[in-house]
Amino acid sequence: MLQAENILISVEYDYVLKMLNGLKTAEVRRRQLRIQPGTRVWIYSKLPRGHVELVATADEVVAASPRKLWELYEKRIAITSSEFRTYLRGVDIGCAILLRDIKPLQPALKLDALRQTSRNFHPPQFFKRLVAHGPELKSLVSSFAPS
Repeated sequence: MLQAENILISVEYDYVLKMLNGLKTAEVRRRQLRIQPGTRVWIYSKLPRGHVELVATADEVVAASPRKLWELYEKRIAITSSEFRTYLRGVDIGCAILLRDIKPLQPALKLDALRQTSRNFHPPQFFKRLVAHGPELKSLVSSFAPS
């Protein structure tokens, strides 16, 4: 049996809170993300917070025009139409990661803690594939206590 792939994405803290509250279950990206359904998605809150806060499962990844993404997932994206248009301005095909089983990390893993186990760690601009048995993934998995 194949082990699920793990990726890390960076998200603004306001949106992380919406994910935690169940309001945001679709994360939009300007470029297509090539991951399989079932991929474990670790969610990092950008600085100034600087913590890996959540883990979720990618249910599906949809590549489509911004207009189509908005038509299909407006409520799940949980941002304003203006924010959406601004973010995807100039993009012909965007991407929505449909998330399920969103769970908080208890406690959240601080950026400093990740850098202690992996000196060259930098939060991803787009996304980062996490290596099985690598120090970053080991740190994340050890901090994850499902609630």
